[in-house]
Amino acid sequence: MKRSPFVMLTWSSLKAYFRNRGAIFFSLLVPLMIMGIFGLINFGGSTASVNISVVDQAHNQVSDTIISNLRGIKAVKLHLGSLDAEKRELTQGNRDLVAVLPASIGQGSTAIAGYYNQGNPQNSQVAIAIMNQFMDRASFAQAGIAPAFTLQAQPVQSRNLTYVDFLVPGMIALSIMQTGLFGVVFTFVQWKQRGILRRLMATPMRVRDFFFSQLVTRLTTVALQIVVLLAVGFFVFHFHFAGNLLYLLIVGIVGGGVFLAMGLAISGASKSEETAAPIANLVSLPLMFLSGIFFARSSMPEWLQTITQYSPLTYVSDALRSISVDGASLWAVRGDLLGIFIWLGITVVLATRLFKWEVV
Repeated sequence: MKRSPFVMLTWSSLKAYFRNRGAIFFSLLVPLMIMGIFGLINFGGSTASVNISVVDQAHNQVSDTIISNLRGIKAVKLHLGSLDAEKRELTQGNRDLVAVLPASIGQGSTAIAGYYNQGNPQNSQVAIAIMNQFMDRASFAQAGIAPAFTLQAQPVQSRNLTYVDFLVPGMIALSIMQTGLFGVVFTFVQWKQRGILRRLMATPMRVRDFFFSQLVTRLTTVALQIVVLLAVGFFVFHFHFAGNLLYLLIVGIVGGGVFLAMGLAISGASKSEETAAPIANLVSLPLMFLSGIFFARSSMPEWLQTITQYSPLTYVSDALRSISVDGASLWAVRGDLLGIFIWLGITVVLATRLFKWEVV
């Protein structure tokens, strides 16, 4: 039975790819390692706390009540000690507020001295607000007055998203870029240098069969990466996946086409690995750090947000994040998809013009 040249080329290309330990390492293991490290660090997952120190000079029922109530607040790290020791900790930046409960507390109107850390005004203001709240409560209790207004807090179920929910779609986008860019650039530059592409062109092989086999190989790898990263995020880091896997694969494959074409353009414009590596890194590094992969772009200056919103990796990561976290449909991310298709057109034109079969 005669086999299709396209099928044969695709099968041999897939075997060559999965035998390439370097390609597997950079396209799959590196994103997994980064996701593991950042997932364990879990930025934003821990509750911020303030360091409040109390110098208890009264040791009576009122001061015991204040200290006991402060211990019940998760956002407060309470420290007890002498005035000199705690002021020394304050000057070293280890305390946000030192409150001194005088011996006269509970015996009429009493001023509470508070020393705060001027070098950390944000935490100090939070600590002062907490202490003021407890002073007010103690004053009302001492005077036997019921507060005129009270807040009745009602718990509401929410999605409780974590940093991992932000990170996983970003890492999927990063792996798509790595596979499309580096997986193509170094492979094709090596093939050009060794004359493999020139010899392939001397065979009856059709050019379209060759390119489509490479396309299918890379896009199959992209689909596999999405599934593996999603599974690790879901089972290891408790990623809250709320979307449709098929939509995720569609966006990943179309986005992979952008970086695949970009890789072909760079490999075409490069004569050796020495020139290809700097160009590929010059393209990938700004995209990696400015496209909302590790941190939200909202933390950037406004002018930089305006520029980076048009990055191809921003379109891919935003679409993946909306689908996987918000459960968005393809229609809901049509703006990102339009941006991806525009970049696909641009990069395909560049690849067509710049790609060469041999070193010139």
